[in-house]
Amino acid sequence: MLSRSVSCVLSLEPSVCVLFQSRNLGRRVPNQGKPPILPPAKKVLYHVVHVPWQSPDDVKELLWRRHVYNNAVMSLKEVKLLWFLCTLVFQQELQQSANAGKGLESMKEEEDAEFNRLIAENDRINNEKVLEVASLPLTRLVLQAQLRAKKDEEEWKSTQLEILTEVEEALQKQHNLAKEATVEANLWISLLVFHVVANSLKFQVYDPLPVKYQEGVPTRQKGRLFDRTLGLSPNSQAEEDVAQGKLTKAEGV
Repeated sequence: MLSRSVSCVLSLEPSVCVLFQSRNLGRRVPNQGKPPILPPAKKVLYHVVHVPWQSPDDVKELLWRRHVYNNAVMSLKEVKLLWFLCTLVFQQELQQSANAGKGLESMKEEEDAEFNRLIAENDRINNEKVLEVASLPLTRLVLQAQLRAKKDEEEWKSTQLEILTEVEEALQKQHNLAKEATVEANLWISLLVFHVVANSLKFQVYDPLPVKYQEGVPTRQKGRLFDRTLGLSPNSQAEEDVAQGKLTKAEGV
């Protein structure tokens, strides 16, 4: 780190002021190149690694996977080595065949001939089966087709019956659940003391007095807490009717 110091030096003449600027390199502690020499009591000979706990079954599974992976790697190396040796042997055989006049072209010709022979054999077997089926009497073929169609129809009917049975069971289960839920809901509704419905809504609107009219220790808050909540009618419809009746009687008197 560079630091600058400015000093004003007076020479023999008082009117002359010479300004010197010097740069000094800041000293810093160098990085420690090797570990310090510590007493045996504080010298760290090894680091303890706290491995998190695992289930013995998981440890066995991981160990088995590691052995399998290592065996697979070794097998791949052996297969690769074997493939390399086979490649060398095959190249040598190709070279010998080419020297003897039997190269890749002759091998391809032999493979094509064998492939054509196998195709011809397959066609012959298929034609024999077709002739054998055609030689059967017509009534036997028709009887087999009818039996097959009857079996398919029976299987389809049994499948339809199973599907309809499952659907009916599911619907019956849902119907029973809905019936139980309805009974439970009616029970809870009957147990409710203040049951709010459209007809009794106007008689059960809770409208308490403001906090400022309550007796007791007054609060320190002086805000809207002491007023009525906006959006609610001050009284229910029944109370309004009663008040209107009292006012009418007073005017009549």
